[in-house]
Amino acid sequence: MINFLRGVPADESLEKISPLVAEGYKEAINKYGATVLQYGHFGGFKPLRDILGEIYNTDPERIIAGNGGLEVISLFFKSLPPNSTIIVEEATYDRVLLDAMQYGHKVVGVEMTSEGVNSDDLERLLREIPAGSAKVFYGIPFHQNPTGITYTEENRKAVEEICGKQDAICAWDVCYESLRYDGNKNTPIEVSDGGPILMSSFTKTISPGTKCGYMVLPKEMIGHVTNVIANTRINPNLPTQAFIAEFIKSGKYDEFQNVLCDLYKPRMDALNTAMEAHFSETDPVRATGGFSVLLNMPEITEEKEDLFVKSAKEAGVSIGSASAVFAPNILEKNRGKGFFVRTPFPALEPEQIGQGIATLKEVKQSVIGGL
Repeated sequence: MINFLRGVPADESLEKISPLVAEGYKEAINKYGATVLQYGHFGGFKPLRDILGEIYNTDPERIIAGNGGLEVISLFFKSLPPNSTIIVEEATYDRVLLDAMQYGHKVVGVEMTSEGVNSDDLERLLREIPAGSAKVFYGIPFHQNPTGITYTEENRKAVEEICGKQDAICAWDVCYESLRYDGNKNTPIEVSDGGPILMSSFTKTISPGTKCGYMVLPKEMIGHVTNVIANTRINPNLPTQAFIAEFIKSGKYDEFQNVLCDLYKPRMDALNTAMEAHFSETDPVRATGGFSVLLNMPEITEEKEDLFVKSAKEAGVSIGSASAVFAPNILEKNRGKGFFVRTPFPALEPEQIGQGIATLKEVKQSVIGGL
């Protein structure tokens, strides 16, 4: 079965890093001992925060390190005033939508282009937010999940400028920044005292099981967010954070990013080649890194969706509707525009990816012709 349901790292990557993790935890415990086994600071392990401060050229006191990227995003949402309005990309990480709405915030999707966010649409949406409601824009600028879009530097800066003019918080999730496989490098986002907020994790760059994420906050938000965290949990997983701190300092972390890029590049190339061969008419984004792209099939209308998914499974390809990635206003806007499918590729072999995309095209033709 070719599985396009989950964007998970390749088993090969976990096999390669397993001995490094085992040795790294041992070294961290031997070096820090009871310090990482006792209760610690709720903001995270100081040596790791110091390293991240150097990476982002900022005060480490502005950095919160927690138990995974989703946890720090959730803590940020929890710290916002009730009934805040959070603008997200028209398709985004589904867990972010669920978490924001869980805290009672309103979520609105903004139109995207091949260069990032439609800046005119973003400015309009921010202007329409009622006075007294906190405004936030959350975006994934590098190899966006699930579309695969990478913002241009000009578009990123336009978004930050618009947020500044509209008194909105700009929060960038940069978890895929280092995962670029086309031989180029992404331009890092600079942070000033006032922002933007940066969020990231080591889930995709080390492993999901190590569960470590972090955020870089503006100075004026540190006290409030820290109080929210202190009242939510005592401290994060300190042995993991100690291991990651030493892993980065040793240079092995950067080396492993190169291993990942070498592993995932042929898989990305296979996806792009297959998309070009079988779905060029729908113009899906060509991946340059990350974990997925979003494929739209306009011919698969609502009454054909169940048959399409069932037929694909019978043909050996597991897929599901990507409707959960859309904000409510975008979901309504997309009604009647076809079936959206995420195509995560790192966990699949190049041959599987090519076969899977070709099979989806065959199933689509069969379903269209059969009804």
